[in-house]
Formats: sequence, structure tokens, C-alpha cells
Amino acid sequence: MATSLQRISLKAEEDKQSAAAVGAQKMLYELLLRRKMDHEAAKASRPGWGCRHGNAHS
Repeated sequence: MATSLQRISLKAEEDKQSAAAVGAQKMLYELLLRRKMDHEAAKASRPGWGCRHGNAHS
């Protein structure tokens, strides 16, 4: 999906269709942002995964 939106955006820019290019870029941004937020929510819901600080080898 992300690759398709990138292609649409580039094609729209080449064809001087700036509104379509901006729309595709906005959709791409929202898609990636939503995916990141979904991943963070899933990670936070797992017990014990959010409490690690990365200093276990001190």
C-alpha cells in the first residue's frame, strides 16, 4: 500500500497534479503514523515489555 501511494504521488507530481500528489502523500503519512501507533499500543499491552531500560549489562 505504501509503495502504491509513493508511485501515485510521484506520477501526480510529474503530471503537474499537485492536489493529487499532496493527497497521496497525506494518505501515506496517515497510513504510516497509524501503523506506528498500532504497534506502540500492541507493545504497551504486553505485560512486562514496557519496563525494560536496556541497562541489564551494567
